[in-house]
Amino acid sequence: MKNAPFKTAVLLALAASAVAQSIAPPPVPNKRPHAEAEKFVSPDKRLVAIVVPADKHEGYEELESRVEIHSRGGAPLCAHDFSSDDGEHGYGVDGAQWTPNSQFFVFRLRSSGGHSPMNAPVVFWSRKTNRFYDLKGYTADVTFSVTAPDNVSVDTWTDLRPATLSLHSLQEHQRTELP
Repeated sequence: MKNAPFKTAVLLALAASAVAQSIAPPPVPNKRPHAEAEKFVSPDKRLVAIVVPADKHEGYEELESRVEIHSRGGAPLCAHDFSSDDGEHGYGVDGAQWTPNSQFFVFRLRSSGGHSPMNAPVVFWSRKTNRFYDLKGYTADVTFSVTAPDNVSVDTWTDLRPATLSLHSLQEHQRTELP
């Protein structure tokens, strides 16, 4: 019986370890273990838009994005980074496509931190200006589609009424150039 206190201490330590493990939250799995860039070739095959996972926290890379536009030969034309330093105040691309006339690359964003979940900003890149623009006063939370030649169906923000916009004829008050 000399070892009884030792055996009791070992059993108590094992029990405490098991309880601690059962209380600890399970690890958060990656959506995709190895998030990869997604490529979108323009209908005229002359441009490629690349959505690159950009979150700074390992395992969460796909929650924030960088969008790059390249020539068919691979030369970079324009890029915009939607990531944040803390991984909670940026945006990730949640849907994207080219307009049928290859003049605009349009995409929907989702907040990486969960704030404003009903607001899914719509951003587009213009081939003519080689710039990115945000659609002011619109969201793609409920509706998001692209039709010929360069129409985008979205919803107004905040009342969520359907709206269809022609990107080439947008007025200045409907879009904001991204820095």
